[in-house]
Amino acid sequence: MNLRNLTRQHENITGIYVQTKLQFRAVLDQVIPDYCGVFGDLYSVVSLLVLLEYPSSEEVLMAGEEALADKINELCKRRYKKWAQEQAVN
Repeated sequence: MNLRNLTRQHENITGIYVQTKLQFRAVLDQVIPDYCGVFGDLYSVVSLLVLLEYPSSEEVLMAGEEALADKINELCKRRYKKWAQEQAVN
């Protein structure tokens, strides 16, 4: 009985998680349309921190490629500067 209840709770939480991710992506597509193709994992820490820093397409455009590359490089120390520059161009 407990296992059945836990399974139901897990399914409910998983459903809420999936729905939240879908809603997030729908809003992001409206705010910054081309952002979803920039990072391999849209929900990675680096991707979400970049969105926190630049929450609109206007702010991304005003920052410029070099500032974006510097910010991405600062947030993701495991990658090379060249990778950060490629992400900024995208």
